[in-house]
Amino acid sequence: MARLTPAQLDGIACIVCADEDGTMIPVGTVDGCQVFAHRPCVDKPAHAGTVLVVGNTSTADALADLTAFACDVADRLRFPVVVAVGRDYRPEDYEGVVLADGWEKSYDSAVLGCTATLADVCTMWANEAYEHPVNTVCGHCGEDDPEAAPVRVEDGWTTSVCPGCVGAAGRLVLPGVLVAV
Repeated sequence: MARLTPAQLDGIACIVCADEDGTMIPVGTVDGCQVFAHRPCVDKPAHAGTVLVVGNTSTADALADLTAFACDVADRLRFPVVVAVGRDYRPEDYEGVVLADGWEKSYDSAVLGCTATLADVCTMWANEAYEHPVNTVCGHCGEDDPEAAPVRVEDGWTTSVCPGCVGAAGRLVLPGVLVAV
């Protein structure tokens, strides 16, 4: 869990967005302090701000190719990504969906791709993702670093992070950027 600010622990600021304005609701206790959040912050889909990458995962090689493509998507679109393996995803819970080449070749990915399209979710083809330049800005410190690259996490990739900030993963939880190791 990310460290909360004194204002968040005092119940003055939202524990999700840290904004002090607006109506908030109680959402629990942390270290004996009642904490609050804005209703829209609590009601956001579980994967808001994350892109779902859908493609053929029917073989180990296909999954490896999709995972490598997902790294490119995170790097170019500047969003953390989740690689869809199976059908247990709701495309409408994500910021958008990127359809990798061959997405229609496996049943699970075809179902997700069609669901995304029919649900009017922002959907992008693989070639459209490659039209974006490679990202060299660290998603943590904001510095321009040609060595910045996405970091592999459980089910996807973070935004690009410079080598100096990768170590922060062991100390902080930075949603959408780094995860604790």
